[in-house]
Amino acid sequence: MQFRMNRAGPSAGIGCGGLVAILGLILISPVGEFLIKGLGWIFIVIGVFAVLSGVYFWIKSTMRGS
Repeated sequence: MQFRMNRAGPSAGIGCGGLVAILGLILISPVGEFLIKGLGWIFIVIGVFAVLSGVYFWIKSTMRGS
């Protein structure tokens, strides 16, 4: 598969590499640890909400069906 970057040229690779390097530095810093833990807790809360709403709608549909 070939990606066409039109007129971006080598500057696109330099920019993307720099961005990846900066993101790596952020992730290995204490701020990155906070961000990753925060993201993990957000996913846990969203998952629990999805499970609870699924159970609610499942019970609601079985009550209506009988």
